[in-house]
Amino acid sequence: MVRVRFDHILQDVRGDLLNLGHMVEQALEHAIQSLATWNTTTAGWIIRDDPKIDAAQQALEERVMGLLATQQPIVAGDLRLMSVVVAIATELERIGDYASGIAKRIQRTSHRPVHIDPPAEISTMARMAQAMLRTSLEAFLHQDLDQARSLAQQEEQIDVLEDRLHAHLLDLAHEDPQRIGVVVDLIDIVHVLERVADRATNIGERVIYLVTCHTEMLNP
Repeated sequence: MVRVRFDHILQDVRGDLLNLGHMVEQALEHAIQSLATWNTTTAGWIIRDDPKIDAAQQALEERVMGLLATQQPIVAGDLRLMSVVVAIATELERIGDYASGIAKRIQRTSHRPVHIDPPAEISTMARMAQAMLRTSLEAFLHQDLDQARSLAQQEEQIDVLEDRLHAHLLDLAHEDPQRIGVVVDLIDIVHVLERVADRATNIGERVIYLVTCHTEMLNP
């Protein structure tokens, strides 16, 4: 009975992590939508709700720490799961911060005298990063090694797109120096999206460790 009860607790912990993931996915989705139209209202909602993500991550970490302190003995597989949950929750919290960072740059850009439409490839990059986050969470849910490892190739594609966008945005600034402010904001956003992809890849690495007990670098 004790083991059955503990298994239920662990299932709840997994559910809490996936709920946190859903919150972060929503924040990132809203950030992407805001960027398409420079929507400062939606950007404000993202910034306002970021503390909820922080609180959910902290609550999950505290719950796991409580289990480690009170549930003894803990077998190696359970310990590995709980360490991975804490690590993934930290990665998700950082992605939530990135969504908030995009929102803050949108608000900053709204006060600039010159605006430009974000290049279409930024939207492409954002959707790719979003898909990577979803894949990483599905890999955790199903403990799917193939899904986790697929993130490496996707992350390489993101890196290529980042370099291309960086060059294109610099060209826009050179063509019209009045665009420099908004170009700097867009370059920052592109970098943030690349960091989202990195964090999703980190989650994939944690999933691989959870399943195999071995560390495998997907983003050397």
